[in-house]
Amino acid sequence: MGQEKVTLPPTEIVDPAGREFDRLPVAQQLDRLLASQAHAIEAVRKITHQLAAAVEASASRLRASDGRLVYAGAGCSIRIGVQDGVELVPTFGWPLSRLAYLIAGDAKALAESVEGAEDDAADATAQVDRCGITASDVVIGIAASGNTPFTCQVIASAKERGALTIGVSSNPSGRLIEIAEHGLVTETGAEVLAGSTRLGAGTAQKALLNAFSTAMMTALGRVLGNEMLCVQATNAKLKDRQVRILAGQIDGFDQARAYQLLSELNWDLRTGLLVASGWDATDAQEALAGERPFRELLGSS
Repeated sequence: MGQEKVTLPPTEIVDPAGREFDRLPVAQQLDRLLASQAHAIEAVRKITHQLAAAVEASASRLRASDGRLVYAGAGCSIRIGVQDGVELVPTFGWPLSRLAYLIAGDAKALAESVEGAEDDAADATAQVDRCGITASDVVIGIAASGNTPFTCQVIASAKERGALTIGVSSNPSGRLIEIAEHGLVTETGAEVLAGSTRLGAGTAQKALLNAFSTAMMTALGRVLGNEMLCVQATNAKLKDRQVRILAGQIDGFDQARAYQLLSELNWDLRTGLLVASGWDATDAQEALAGERPFRELLGSS
């Protein structure tokens, strides 16, 4: 019997033009590597409309709920997902209780390879069950090849539970894109080093998730203009930043008055901005719980 032909995902293909990569001078190696990074960013820009639809659907699902943003994947892909997720807490004040990670091989796989973990679909189902995924959650599966059994099964199981599902892949023919409600394909093609998806595909994943989460947090009322509203004021520098934002946004508020108000409100900048624009503090906090875009609240005072 003849051996069955295997169709490789684009990220696994060996680019004939790169056969002499190891023979090139270091400067030329770097030039090729950096060119592939630029290509990866352009691949994300080409799917702006699909990405925007995923952002809008996710913000709608999470708004004024206890729903969680859940990152799922194996190997390099989930490491990039975790990197994006953990930054949402200090940057946007996103509650830890509203973040979760489904990791092939569990947390130890973030620092070392766990053999066979990415192929363990049964563990994917078990992790979805343990996490208690519900229709309030948004689950993002990340897999450069688009066929990682663990990641595909997470998305399939999460979808069965009613969660909003997003697939991020560099393979337009991958199963992940077929399963997820929002399939986001960054066509980065063959890697400079065949199969090393920490390169082009990884850069595309990082850029896509960075843009996705920032736009979503803006939609959920945690950004005004191009300034972060929910950074916890844990030191003098961050308190000074809050004072400057409030004084800069509200006419008639100098920095001394802004400092006094924020001190009284335990350095809750969003409440401070609304109170300074005429809101009652209790009403402001109730309105903030609705997670509308912040400018809508500021404009309705």
